[in-house]
Amino acid sequence: MNHNNSSSAVDRPESGSQVPLTLAVTGGKGGVGKTQVALNLALVLARQGYRTLLLDGDVELANVNVMLGVYPGMTLEHAVLGERTLDEVLLPVSDNLDLLPGASGVPGCLDLDSARRENFLEQLRVLEKGYDRVIIDTAAGLSTPALHMVAASHLATLVITPDPTSLTDAFSLVKVLHRKGYRRTPSVIVNMARGATEAQTVYRRFSTAVSRYIGVQLHYLGAIWRDETISQSISTQHPVAMLDQHDPSCRQFWTLADMLAVRCSQGVAPANGFARYWARLVRRRHHQRSEDREPQRAAPSSSQEWTTALATHLHSTQDDPLAQYRLITGVLEVLGESLDEDTLEALQTGLAAMNWEEAPTTVRRAAAEHFRQLARVVTPPEGIRPEEGRALGAGVSAPGAPVTESAAPGQGSG
Repeated sequence: MNHNNSSSAVDRPESGSQVPLTLAVTGGKGGVGKTQVALNLALVLARQGYRTLLLDGDVELANVNVMLGVYPGMTLEHAVLGERTLDEVLLPVSDNLDLLPGASGVPGCLDLDSARRENFLEQLRVLEKGYDRVIIDTAAGLSTPALHMVAASHLATLVITPDPTSLTDAFSLVKVLHRKGYRRTPSVIVNMARGATEAQTVYRRFSTAVSRYIGVQLHYLGAIWRDETISQSISTQHPVAMLDQHDPSCRQFWTLADMLAVRCSQGVAPANGFARYWARLVRRRHHQRSEDREPQRAAPSSSQEWTTALATHLHSTQDDPLAQYRLITGVLEVLGESLDEDTLEALQTGLAAMNWEEAPTTVRRAAAEHFRQLARVVTPPEGIRPEEGRALGAGVSAPGAPVTESAAPGQGSG
């Protein structure tokens, strides 16, 4: 495949090669227009000359093809099973734009034998290199595949609407991502707004609540107005991005693409890209499955032996941050199953005994901030707390909350 904009790819620091800029379009609930945004944005990027791949990552409600009036006889599952190649599964949509249906089926290669698994992952890697932009239409909500799609991307764009349930569900999504260690700066698109004033009000309300209660700063990418032409495009199966560039409905997505270009020019955090992320995830899980099948070692019999075993495991996972993360959180989750005053006192003593004096200042400040956040979420149950719901339902102000399109996004690490 030929690149029309090869300079638009993103350097991968660890290898010096390039991967296409990957954008996950996600949302806390269905019905916010996420798929429509992803499809029209992909069409505009293709018209701008970017070789673009659109991944339909919502298996249960896969409807990108429906909006285009095309009905694939094959999905990614056929490629995973080796019945077809990825090139055979691809659907050409327009010049510079291809659709890969059923992208959430990638984890299915976990069950393949080694040779077929590696063959598929290599096909995925070669496929990705043929594009400048990859747009992922994720499943809505908190499903594991959706969270992985976000983690695999350089940028995540959250689609919200003025509907209060859209804001609360999107709030939950940001909270879950943050708890799982996601540290990039999510962008936000306000869809179905009645104008610039309403879009800014909705964004300000949402970003203020997210900043105050989760400690995450957001980036305002833009808004799409409520538009009858856009609504009708679903039934006509003719996306507005296929209209003349100067058509008002189409123009909205050109403006959105321009804002995305500005966002990218400000720098994006390194990411493995779709193919490399899934290859690492699948291989890690396959390796974990193999370890699970190995005979279990005898459990330590004393507290000292348990402590020694834990220290050994922590040392052995120093080169695998994800494994270390799982080990530490797993231990704490077990402790948390039966919390009482004695357990809390032991936790407090253990935390106080940590070698804080020799920790870098940045680590100590980060720890203090994490503990402050923990204090805000310790007592309430899972979900939206009353005060969070009130913040999302009414315009409250908080210092430092981004408001305008021109605000420079904060760039998290990882």
